[in-house]
Amino acid sequence: MPDRSPHFCAEPSCGALTLARRCLAHAAGQERARPNVDVRRWYRTPAWSTLRRAVLLDAAYQCAVCRQITPRLEVDHIVKHHGDRARFWDRANLQALCRKCHQTKTQRGE
Repeated sequence: MPDRSPHFCAEPSCGALTLARRCLAHAAGQERARPNVDVRRWYRTPAWSTLRRAVLLDAAYQCAVCRQITPRLEVDHIVKHHGDRARFWDRANLQALCRKCHQTKTQRGE
């Protein structure tokens, strides 16, 4: 298990202690600077939370690739949405993946 002890924010000259890579202020600033910030906001809506929960329940908390059953699944877009609102919200384009399978898929560029 990774060490979860507090450490200094990764932002130069920031003295804030955090458990994440950056303190909350710098993490928020970094998020706002991303080119797809408007699309990323969709992930923080009640509609996404409801859809995500439905995907996980439909999958019975089983990874679609390795079939591992775990409460810590991620919801993945089967085909990248690239900001396309219809594809983002399309239930048929979503699957439950464990973290390892999701990272592997993402690293392949899928």
